[in-house]
Order: sequence, then structure tokens, then C-alpha cells
Amino acid sequence: MINLIRCDDRLIHGQCMTRLVQHYFIKHIIVIDEFTATNSTMKYVVEKIAMPGMKNDVYTVEEAIDPIREAIADKVGTMIVFRFPTIARILFEQIEELPKSLMIGPVQKRDNTMTVQDGTYLTAQEIADLDVLDAKGIEIFFQVVPDMKRIEYKDFKNKMK
Repeated sequence: MINLIRCDDRLIHGQCMTRLVQHYFIKHIIVIDEFTATNSTMKYVVEKIAMPGMKNDVYTVEEAIDPIREAIADKVGTMIVFRFPTIARILFEQIEELPKSLMIGPVQKRDNTMTVQDGTYLTAQEIADLDVLDAKGIEIFFQVVPDMKRIEYKDFKNKMK
């Protein structure tokens, strides 16, 4: 079962491996990242840093579709994590059975980004991708970890007006 879908440009890191995993009862992490999945050393490292009793798998977007469908059908608490919101749009378009919720954590500052909160920056295209998801009824929120302030996407959009 998918317990959490998260956008976080750090992919797997200390907060992910402690607070999120415990809060959402995660035993399996599906990492979707083109660079990591196509770099044998990086893929090996990410798969091997799994905590005891957990499993990490790394895929490209295209490779991830079938394993995500399998995870939806099983009873293992699973988190899907990727770097940028555009991946979320692709996943929600291709896999209708996904839970209708997206948590966005830190996303790096790049050229032409807008600040959502400290550590979370989005491009106009990423905001457009989130608008598509929002229109489909996907709950979108910004939150670094579960016990920190949560910013609803709709509130962020209202402040932009």
C-alpha cells in the first residue's frame, strides 16, 4: 500500500529515514530519479542505505510504473519519493489508483523559482503541473516533516493572486 507520496529533492536523507518512515509506517521506499537510477554507483548506494527491515528501490519514471502498481496492491507500507513536482503529474496521470495526496518537502532553489517556504522553491512549470493535479482533486501540501507547519497548496495559490 502507498502510505506517502513525497516530492523532496534530497530523496532519502536523515529526516526521511527517521521521522517520515516512523510517522507513516514505511517499510519500502520507491525512489524515482533518472540520474540515480541510471548511475550504477548511486543506485547501489541508495538501495543499500535502507534501515534494517526496510527496502529501497530506485527507478526511472518509466521503470517505476509497474513496481508502484505492485506496491499499491500489497500490504507493505510504501513511500514514493522524487525530486520535482513534474514527476508527480506524470505518476498521477499514469496510475489512477494512487492515493490522492502529495506532500512536498524541500525543493532546491534554481533559476526562475518562486519561494513557497524556506527550502521549497518552484518554477512556473512546476506550479502549472501542480495546478493540473489540484484540478483533479489531488490534495497537495507543503511540509518538511509531519510535526512542522503544513501549508496547503490552495493557500499558497491564494497568496499568489
